[in-house]
Amino acid sequence: MSFDRYVAICQPLHYAAIMKQQLCSYLVGAGWVIGFTLSSYHLVLLSKLTFCGPNKIQHFFCDNSPLFKLSCSDTNLLWKADSVFLSFVVLGSLCLILVSYVCIFHCILHMPAASGRKKAFATCSSHLTALAIAYGSCIVLYAQPTEEVSLETNTVVALLNTV
Repeated sequence: MSFDRYVAICQPLHYAAIMKQQLCSYLVGAGWVIGFTLSSYHLVLLSKLTFCGPNKIQHFFCDNSPLFKLSCSDTNLLWKADSVFLSFVVLGSLCLILVSYVCIFHCILHMPAASGRKKAFATCSSHLTALAIAYGSCIVLYAQPTEEVSLETNTVVALLNTV
């Protein structure tokens, strides 16, 4: 979506030529393939866990930290691997989006008309708000290198992320 905003604001006359149906399909397909491929590691790690005792998760969906706390296995390596990998995925994608928005803001600041700048900022504001909520909650939830995670805080932040 940030690439779409970049093309719409920085190259408006070329928008129809650049954002064709085929490119949109490739971008969506790449997102699905990369997401599925990168998240499949998680299934491999989870398949090695053993569970005993109460099988109730104190959460409204099956998330990493409550599942790891429920396991009888040693989860230290899983916590670290999960944190590093998810930090890489979340922060990597965030960096790509931020690069796009830096280019957009550079373009906006060089617009001659104030009305054009106002319209361009209005176009980006809702997307930036959604990004701040989604990435902020993902960073709080998944970029923690330690087991010392409060399940109550985790549940509230996960609810914000889900909504």
